[in-house]
Amino acid sequence: MNRVGLVSAFVAAVMFVACDTSGGGGGATNSYAGKTIKLGADLSVTGAGILVGVQSRNGMQLAVDQINKAGGVLGAKIVLKVNDDASDPAQSAAAARTMIQQDQDLALLGPTLSSSAVMVHAIAESLKTPVVSVSTPGTHVVPDCLFPQTTPCRYVFRDSLGEQAAIPDNIQSYATDAHPSTGVLFVTQDDRLSADDGKIVQDTVGTFKIKLLKTITFSTTEAHLSSLVTQGVKLKPDVMFISSPGGIPAEIMIDARQQGWQGQFLGGSSFNTAVSAQAGTAGTGAQGASAWYLGNSLPSNAEFVAAYTTAYKRPPDQFAAQGYTAIKILADSAKRAKLTFSDLAGDREKLRTAMVTVNIQTPLGPFQFTPNHDVKQTVWITRMDGQGGFTLVHQIAPVA
Repeated sequence: MNRVGLVSAFVAAVMFVACDTSGGGGGATNSYAGKTIKLGADLSVTGAGILVGVQSRNGMQLAVDQINKAGGVLGAKIVLKVNDDASDPAQSAAAARTMIQQDQDLALLGPTLSSSAVMVHAIAESLKTPVVSVSTPGTHVVPDCLFPQTTPCRYVFRDSLGEQAAIPDNIQSYATDAHPSTGVLFVTQDDRLSADDGKIVQDTVGTFKIKLLKTITFSTTEAHLSSLVTQGVKLKPDVMFISSPGGIPAEIMIDARQQGWQGQFLGGSSFNTAVSAQAGTAGTGAQGASAWYLGNSLPSNAEFVAAYTTAYKRPPDQFAAQGYTAIKILADSAKRAKLTFSDLAGDREKLRTAMVTVNIQTPLGPFQFTPNHDVKQTVWITRMDGQGGFTLVHQIAPVA
């Protein structure tokens, strides 16, 4: 049975899951009363990563506010300091060192961009400080954050769905539904995540009997996208795979439709952003695999969406949901870790150990970590609705 076929079993199982959904709050013993749990977030709230970083920050702050209002973590107040790395890897690395060594934060969240994670996660690992990756779905985030060194990283965790799971799930889902036979890949080579995504597409399509007619590479500064799109359109593929950041996927969709191409667009995590609004009707039906779906009916998500919309006067997105979930993960782990608040190194190790066994309800669905510290959660296959939103196509249960 493939993963799509597990949906019914997953839905039935969710009805019987009895996990702690609070991610904090009071307990029978207020052993942390009067204490402070310091967390540092390394995010891009300005620069190229602003759309993702701001949403991550908002989701985190909402979770902190909720937990503190409910009595904290066994009485301890969470204090979250957000450091803006301006989407610059060097600034991100410097901020991480400051949070770990000077601010003495118990754990970190972030950074926003994969290019920054390469540096930040290696620092956190070397300084034995837990870090939750909230928006970096690329390869070599977990477990091999010190790539090409193969020793598994012990302190780096991820609650953002990895592209190595999402893209194959998306391709399998569409191949099962529509049986395409040919495709063209557009891939931005000077963006690490996009290049990684392109490699995943290349390694996956053959499994589902899709022949890749051409791989069209370009840079983020490419001034003549239309001529590149023309190359793809002339090949008359069933599918166009797009692995590019920012507004580039929307540009490709609009241009391809203007040239009369009527096939299917498939993409990675970039499809789960503002691309749907940017592409408008040209993006109708474009399909991606997401860590989260706004309309999922789980109580933990409905509560989050309502609270976020009230707090920020707009609906959340995937990155807000992942930021929110990361705080819940850390709060739940801290509650179970028996922290001392006097031995920081020891408390970081206790927190790391507790994170391994986290099992909570979140907006993403029932959440656990795999043995490699990656996500074990539902994958939501969605399509753009042509009006800036998404519709659900398939709901894929996590592998047991």
